[in-house]
Amino acid sequence: MKKIFITTFNKKLYDIYASKLINSYIKTDQSIPLYCYVEDDINQYQKHDKIFYIDLYSAQPECLNFVNKNYEKYKKYAEVYYLLDAVRFSYKVFAQSDSRKYGDHIFYIDSDTEFKDHIPDDWYNECLPDDVFLTLHERLGYYTETGFLAFNNNIKNKQGNKIADEFFKIYTRFYTKDLIYALPAFLDCNALDATRYRFKFLHKYILEYSFYKEKNLIVKANHNQTNVDENELIKAYFVHKKGNLKHKD
Repeated sequence: MKKIFITTFNKKLYDIYASKLINSYIKTDQSIPLYCYVEDDINQYQKHDKIFYIDLYSAQPECLNFVNKNYEKYKKYAEVYYLLDAVRFSYKVFAQSDSRKYGDHIFYIDSDTEFKDHIPDDWYNECLPDDVFLTLHERLGYYTETGFLAFNNNIKNKQGNKIADEFFKIYTRFYTKDLIYALPAFLDCNALDATRYRFKFLHKYILEYSFYKEKNLIVKANHNQTNVDENELIKAYFVHKKGNLKHKD
């Protein structure tokens, strides 16, 4: 069972903060490989024997189609508020979908994350058990925090097909069909929640969704704007430097 980390960034973001993710991955000597989906020349990034760079646009042409079609069209919306910047957050969804080519247990991390310590082998199955399709930090009454997600590419439904195939068909359709703009906000979080709610509430009735199961990375806090790295399982190994934190050492 192959386990992988994945993330996505470009050279601008690499220079601002993603290089810290790469350096911390190397410094903490992580045991599973890291796949980095980038929007530009893969040859300009730091090399390492367990780090693989993938041209996102070549791997997922639908991602490039979405960007080309909508960047200028919705640019004014995106400049007003980040919640309206569908293009900015679309890369994550296409990278997660493509990563199924390379891993069975897929651990997505935002590129403004840093590793704090070496992760032991038993942590991965505790985070994403064999019978769980999706591990996430759900924030009820708000949108799911997607700085860390884990997908199980092995689980099959009652028809014998991978749940991941059906899940990502619906998840990416929010972008390939421009359905993201029909949601309350245009984040990948909203597309993820719209997809998972369908599976979560209908898995008992629809064969394609059967055996769908989630694990919630609970945070002991009384407000909904919590961060996944406040979870006990996550905080020993990751720090997610969101907002102004990403500029601090």
